[in-house]
Amino acid sequence: MRLIEKSFFIATHVYATGPAFKLEEYLVERNIPLLIFIGHPFSYAEDTRSFLRIYKEGSLILEKKFIYWGGPDFGFYVKDLLLTIWWGVFYVRYTRKIDYFVGVDNLNAFAGYILQKIGIVKSLIFYTIDYIPIRFENRILNRIYHFLDSFAVKKSDKVWNLSSIMADQREKRGMERKYKFKQIQVPIGTDLSTKPLPFSKIDKYKIVFMGHLRKGQGVDLLINAMEEVVRKIPKAYLMIIGGGPLEEEYRRMVKQKRLEKHIIFSGFVKDFLDVKKLLSDAAVAVAPYVDDSTTYTRYTDPGKPKDYIANGIPVIITKVPQVAFEIEKNKCGFAIDYDKKQLVNTLIKVLSNSKLQSDMRFNALKMAKRYTWEKIFSKALGETIENN
Repeated sequence: MRLIEKSFFIATHVYATGPAFKLEEYLVERNIPLLIFIGHPFSYAEDTRSFLRIYKEGSLILEKKFIYWGGPDFGFYVKDLLLTIWWGVFYVRYTRKIDYFVGVDNLNAFAGYILQKIGIVKSLIFYTIDYIPIRFENRILNRIYHFLDSFAVKKSDKVWNLSSIMADQREKRGMERKYKFKQIQVPIGTDLSTKPLPFSKIDKYKIVFMGHLRKGQGVDLLINAMEEVVRKIPKAYLMIIGGGPLEEEYRRMVKQKRLEKHIIFSGFVKDFLDVKKLLSDAAVAVAPYVDDSTTYTRYTDPGKPKDYIANGIPVIITKVPQVAFEIEKNKCGFAIDYDKKQLVNTLIKVLSNSKLQSDMRFNALKMAKRYTWEKIFSKALGETIENN
């Protein structure tokens, strides 16, 4: 793979960390000739300014931010599309044509297609990090979403899917089988840059949940389960790491149940290194995804479970994403139904058994080593570049 000779342009929507940032790190570390990275925050982000970073041979040579943005989501999407094209035209013309544009989601891939048509970039990669049959309740918006997804698949030179289910779902919606050959699975990776704590320093009663506090994450189920867990194990407590639109509602819920001593909120944590510190001494981590037809988690490879196992933490996860079954198969956690009783019993089982915790920690780190970001991107880029 002749990666050192290639230039890249990444455009993504951002909230916290994610695959696009890991790809940025991977490419920067390899000192490629040119890397342009554009991030567009979602409307609910604390800082809504889109940002641009340009690297040459691994060194940051330019960094700038756009103005603060407000208003409805539609206005954000229009701004993001036009700004990616504008920044691409303005900054690339002073360098050279970009070899690969990586559009992380269909809107950014569409921007890359326009830049490709006007001669700014050579090849287009559509990086699909989420896909769901019913993305929007509004039928018109949902049709636009699927039109852009189908368009991006057809016009891209390569499609990176977090899960193989995405390609299958596209076929079910009528996409021709001939487009399946260009779609490859590029799952979420693991970050093993920090050494997990030894088992002797683990808090045997600490439960963690990390993620965006919004619908579909199952935090309300977890809070309800804690009522019964603490009756059996009074020392047990839950740390909820992250913020989001439902944070205040969950805080009120905890107060009403008088669980303030057993459930702690960190709020939004900007630096992921601080997140890893909060995770590091946990006995068990929970990913209680809601099991319904509207959850995108069923069709993707969520990052939360990989972050958990990268820190050596046993995982209790609902049987929604495919990774749940892999976690159970590798004996580094339990896959359960979206059921309060099962969640309560499984939490008690793990918290009551130090040997089980120790064995699952060993297995979690073993699984994590097979999914490092370096291995994931080396394989994906190898397949992409060798075929172009």
